Amino acid sequence: MITKNGIDSYKDWFTNYVNQFMTNYPDFSENLKIKTDHSRKVHQEILGIVKSLNLKEDDIYLAEILGLFHDIGRFKQYVKYQTFSDSKSQNHAELGVEVLKEYDVLKDLSEDDKEIILKSIINHSRAEIIPDENKRVIFFSKLIRDADKLDIWRLITEYYMVKEQKENKTLELELPNSDEISDDVFESILKKEVVLKESLKTLNDFKLLQIAWLFDLNFEYSINRLYTQKYLDKIFDTLPENQKVNQIKQIVNAYFEEHIETFRY
Repeated sequence: MITKNGIDSYKDWFTNYVNQFMTNYPDFSENLKIKTDHSRKVHQEILGIVKSLNLKEDDIYLAEILGLFHDIGRFKQYVKYQTFSDSKSQNHAELGVEVLKEYDVLKDLSEDDKEIILKSIINHSRAEIIPDENKRVIFFSKLIRDADKLDIWRLITEYYMVKEQKENKTLELELPNSDEISDDVFESILKKEVVLKESLKTLNDFKLLQIAWLFDLNFEYSINRLYTQKYLDKIFDTLPENQKVNQIKQIVNAYFEEHIETFRY
C-alpha cells in the first residue's frame, strides 16, 4: 500500500537524482531545469485529473508517482546527446524505464503497480497507447498522456511569448522556422487525428502537432483546463494567417463547442 510518506520519499529521490545532473553538468542546467520543473508540474496536473475523477487514495498516489517519473529518462538523454529529440538520440520513455529499474526505485511497489508505472511511461509519448489486456495500464496511460500534454502546452506557450528575446532551439526540436505547413500535418488535423512526429518538417508543423493533441485528450477535466487556459489561442497567435490555419481554427472551435457545454470561444 502506498502512503503519503512513501510519496514524499519518491519526491526526495527525484530531487536527489536531478540535482546530480545539475551539479555535474552546469552548462546544461537551463534545459535540465526545464525538465525538472515540467516533471513537478505534470505531477500537479495529474493530481488535478484524478481528483476530478474521485479515485481512491491508492490510485491517487500511484498517479502521483507516474507524474513525477514519466520523464525521468530526459536527464540522461540530454547530457548524453544534448537534444530532447528522440529521433536524434534515444527514446526517452524507454530510457526512463531503464533508469527506474537500474536504481530499483519502485522496489516497494507491488508487481501490478510496477507494471502500471513502467508501461504507462512507455505509453506516455507514443502516438497511440500500446494495446494491453490490463485495463488499469490503459487507464493510467491515458492519465499521464493528458497530464503531460497539459504542462507541455503551458511550457511551450510561455516559451513562444519570449522566443524573440531568448530562443531555445532544443525546445523547437531544431526544426527550421518557415511559413510552410506540411500537407501530411494539415491532412491529419482535418481528420481530427494526432500528427506523427515523422511528418514534421518545420516549426509550424510542430506547433500544429501541439494543437492536434486536443483530439487525443481523454478526460473532461483535461479539455476544460486546456480551454480555460487558452493555450491553443496562444499557439495560434504565433502561426501565419492563411487559409490552412483558418481552417484548423474552425475545426478546433467546433471540437471545443462539441465537448464543452459552456463553450464561449
